Parts: sequence; structure tokens; C-alpha cells
Amino acid sequence: MTIPLKLSFAVIAAGALLAACSSPKSALFADGGLARQSDPAPQVQVLTGEVLVIDGRHVRLANITTPQASPSAHCVAEALGARQARLRMAELAQRAQRVIVTPTGRRDDYDRVEANVLFDGADPGQVLVDEGLAMPADGSKPDWCGPVSDASAGGRHIALLSLPGA
Repeated sequence: MTIPLKLSFAVIAAGALLAACSSPKSALFADGGLARQSDPAPQVQVLTGEVLVIDGRHVRLANITTPQASPSAHCVAEALGARQARLRMAELAQRAQRVIVTPTGRRDDYDRVEANVLFDGADPGQVLVDEGLAMPADGSKPDWCGPVSDASAGGRHIALLSLPGA
């Protein structure tokens, strides 16, 4: 092997090491707002039924609204509903192997990224809506202390969520 060839291998090896040691950006969030998929499974922490921390970035689900937890809850039923929504979202997040985050380009009042999120191709927000733990985000403020059935077809009073088997 000649010296220039050895030098070429050394330069290539050094470049590969530097590339491996650099801290890559999270694959979940594209600068242009495009959907990105995690690979491998990201760290997902559930703060509320609608607020997640995904690989260190706060994300508010754009398509749902969930009850407020204490002390912001207006009644015990709302606080219980918030807890149930958070626990169910945590269960869904724990099982997720792939997460796709599609930012909407908006931020909420707390400067969190608003995004649509998929866990293994399924919308966890829609799961919460289907199970009566959340409402679709349409700009209105649901009365979590009143009968949910007034606002949602097939809905149940949120206090029933605290009963076993309800």
C-alpha cells in the first residue's frame, strides 16, 4: 500500500468517526413541517391525554381536547376524566413501536408544537374520542361536568368512566 492510499483510508475513517459522534437532529420533526417517522421507537412521555413529550419535544395533539386535571378541573368528574385520558394515552404510547409526527405549523398558547400523531399507523387521539375520553378539537370548550351525551353521539357522562366496567 502506498502512503497516499493509507492517507485516504485514514481520512475516510476519521470522517466516518466524526459523523458517528455528531448529535443528529430528531428524526421526528422536519424543519419544513413534513411528517417524520421515528426509527427506532422514540421516548414518549404522556403529560396529559393531549400533551406528549416525544424525544424531548413538547407536542399537543391537534385533533382532540381532553378534560383538565386538578386544580384546573371544574368538577371531580372532569379531574377523573383527565386522569383516565392520560392513563389511556400512556398505555397507547407504551405499546407504540413507530411514531409519526406531522406538525400542523401552529403552536398552542404554551408554545408547544401542534401536530397529528400516529402510533403504529393508528391515531391515538381518535382512540380516545372513540372511547369517550376526549372530544374532537373544533375550537369549542366542552362541558366536562355535564352529560357528554349532549355534545357527542353515543357519549356517556364522564363520571361513569370512574366506575369499573363502565
